[in-house]
Amino acid sequence: MNIELARKQIPVTSRRAYFDNAGTGPPPIPVLNAINQFIMEWRDYGENWEEWLPIIVESRRLFGKMTGASLGEIACVPNVSTGLTALASSIRYKPKGNIVISDLNFPTNIYIWHLQQKRGRADEVRLLHRNDNGIIPLEEWEKNIDDDTTLVSVDYASWTNGSREKIRDIARIAHEHNAFVIGDCFHALGVYPVNVQQDGVDALACGMYKWLQGPHGAAYLYTRRDKLGDLDPNYIGWHGVKDSVVNRHSHNQDMFGTPFNLEEAEPAADATRFEGGSWGVISVVGAKAALEWALKDDQADRYHHVIKVTDHLVDGLKRKGRTILTPLNSDRRSGIIVFEDPDPAGTFNKLKSLNITVASRVKAIRVSAHYYNTEEEVDKLLAAL
Repeated sequence: MNIELARKQIPVTSRRAYFDNAGTGPPPIPVLNAINQFIMEWRDYGENWEEWLPIIVESRRLFGKMTGASLGEIACVPNVSTGLTALASSIRYKPKGNIVISDLNFPTNIYIWHLQQKRGRADEVRLLHRNDNGIIPLEEWEKNIDDDTTLVSVDYASWTNGSREKIRDIARIAHEHNAFVIGDCFHALGVYPVNVQQDGVDALACGMYKWLQGPHGAAYLYTRRDKLGDLDPNYIGWHGVKDSVVNRHSHNQDMFGTPFNLEEAEPAADATRFEGGSWGVISVVGAKAALEWALKDDQADRYHHVIKVTDHLVDGLKRKGRTILTPLNSDRRSGIIVFEDPDPAGTFNKLKSLNITVASRVKAIRVSAHYYNTEEEVDKLLAAL
C-alpha cells in the first residue's frame, strides 16, 4: 500500500488526526465524487431506473468479492439492524430452543434476540459475559452451545473493546449442534480479511459507513446459498419477490410491461428475498465506490499496517501508565484500542480542540486507527494525552 498516496485521497487527514473509524469512517475522494455525480445527474435528469438498477447489482457483486461470496448470496439492505431483523423473522426456531450471544456484541445484536424470547420463539437467551481479560474464552461457547441451540449470533470484532472473536471455531462448534451462525463483521471488514466460506458463517451482515468509508444508509446481508431454503421470510417487499423489477431488467424484460402477480407472494430464490422497498440509491452509489476503493488494497496489508500503528499506540499508553482494556493477544486484535480515562467526555473535547478525533466511552477512550493513520499521528495523540 502507498499510505501517502491514500492520505491525499482522504481529505480529513489534512485537517485532523482522525481515530474514530469504528464510529464513522471518513470518505475518500472517489466516494465523494461518485455521490456528487449522482446528485448532479439526478438534478438534471430526474429518475433513471435503467442506470440505477445495475449499480445495485454491481454493489452486491463487489461486496461478495470482498467477502468470498457469490452474487446470489448477497442482498443490499439499509443497515445491519434491518439485515438482522430479516434473519430473525425468517429462521425456523427449534422447539424449546435457545439463542447464544455475547455481551461483546453491538446492542442490536443483543436486543433483537431478547425480543425473540419474549415473543415465544426461544425459551432462553444465553448472554455470555467477557472475563477479566476482556474476552469470552472458547470454552464458554462450547459450554453454552448445545443441541437445543437454534442460532449463535456473534460480532467478528467488538465495538466496546476491540476483542476479535474466533469465528471459525465458534461456527464449527455451532454446526456440530445444527445451529445457525450469524456474523456481524461491521468492525472487521476493511480492517482484516473476511471470507465467509472459510469462516463458516451461515449469514453475515455489514454496514458501509465505518471501516469501509462509505455513506450511511447502505449495508449488505450474506446468506449461504444452501441455507436459503431453510429461511422463510415473514415479511416481504416488492423487491424481494421472484418476479421483481431487478430480475426483469436483468433478463432484458420491460420492467413494467406486464402486471405483477398480486395473487401470491413468492420470495426470490436468492438472497434478494431480504430486500424490501426501494433502496437509497444515493447511498448505494457511495457504497459501490467505497467497495471499489477498499478492493484496491490487499486486506492483509491493511491489517499489518493497522497492527503496526496500534502497537505504537499501545507502547505509548503503557509508558504513560494507562490501563488498556483491549485484549492484546495477537489473535484477538482488531483496529480498536480502548483505555481507561477518568474524564472521557472532557478528554474527548480537549482532543477535539487540538484536531484529534477519538471516541468517548464509559470511563474510557476508544481509539480506532485505520490503514491510512500514521505513527506520527499517534505521537500527536500521545503528546496531547
